Amino acid sequence: MIWVLLLVFLLILVFILWLEFTPVRKITLQEDKILEGKPFPKNLKTYKVIAHIHTQFSFDSLGKPEDIKKAMEKNNIDFVFVTDHNNDLFKCFEDGTMFAGVEMNTEGEKGRLLKLGNILPVISHPNNKKVKHYQWKDEYKNGYLYELINFKDVITEDRRKVYLILIKNILIYPFFRRITRKWNSLIPLEKWLKKYFKVASHLKIISGLDLHIKFSYKESTFAKNIPSYEEGFTWLINYVITDKELKTKEDVLNALEKGHNSISINQNFVNIWLENSEKTVSFGENTGLGSKFYLDFNKEKVLKILKKDNKPVLITEKKKFSYNLDEKGKYHIECYEYDFKVGNLYFGFRPIFISNLTNVS
Repeated sequence: MIWVLLLVFLLILVFILWLEFTPVRKITLQEDKILEGKPFPKNLKTYKVIAHIHTQFSFDSLGKPEDIKKAMEKNNIDFVFVTDHNNDLFKCFEDGTMFAGVEMNTEGEKGRLLKLGNILPVISHPNNKKVKHYQWKDEYKNGYLYELINFKDVITEDRRKVYLILIKNILIYPFFRRITRKWNSLIPLEKWLKKYFKVASHLKIISGLDLHIKFSYKESTFAKNIPSYEEGFTWLINYVITDKELKTKEDVLNALEKGHNSISINQNFVNIWLENSEKTVSFGENTGLGSKFYLDFNKEKVLKILKKDNKPVLITEKKKFSYNLDEKGKYHIECYEYDFKVGNLYFGFRPIFISNLTNVS
């Protein structure tokens, strides 16, 4: 009997370790042209923006405006775009930091579209192959944004793996106290980026939380939401870096439209910027040859990959560096965290940051 119990324990341990430390990637550093970095410029400002959430005005959500406000304060979120299904009733609760928009099916069932602030169109769920009416069949029109990462698309991409990771997280919950631990290991970033570069790399990207409150209990001062905005607002954030102060809805939309935002996963805020003729420029802006890319991120066990036309030109673990953009192309940066490495094998390799594209011409 004791041998049976020991065998079961070992099988459970192997199951946990396998899921805890995958994916595994074999990567060789590529630092030939890396240059010295410098601190984040004082003239640049940073903002945290949440897009694509649902409230009680959607048929499938129970979230309330006060729940959003509380979650914003707890997580230091600057702006939130609410996009309820087929209505903008949340406009009655707009306050200069929370803005109403809409999520709707396009005419002719050509896919799902968001309107941030009822103004800026976003192609929503472009990577979701499970739900037919999500699949985008229309043009990728200039001026639209492309929702590269949507939390709902992540958890529907491979449901079997989601269930396995959920079981693993339940088993180790007494130690880490988080059911969503390492959820970002589920993001098929390379696959989604390949599609994006094939069909829509002329569009700027954005992340969408697509958070619906499914259970809500309130009694006096006690409230419990499942899932909660407070937890959800840590998962996916659009991290805006700009030299302009954002005060109004139009300011925020303009920054998103220009691609001044990157996608931050699990509150990893990587500072990136450009210098062109000694002038500081927001990453995501079009720039000329001879511009210099800068990164500043003080965290251990993070691999940074700078790509041109979705192919690596620089791979490093340095916390602060720069790189001369001396070839034409579309550049972006991807950052990955890992648990440990053996030689050039990285265990627990998962994305934490993806920038917009900067076109160098």
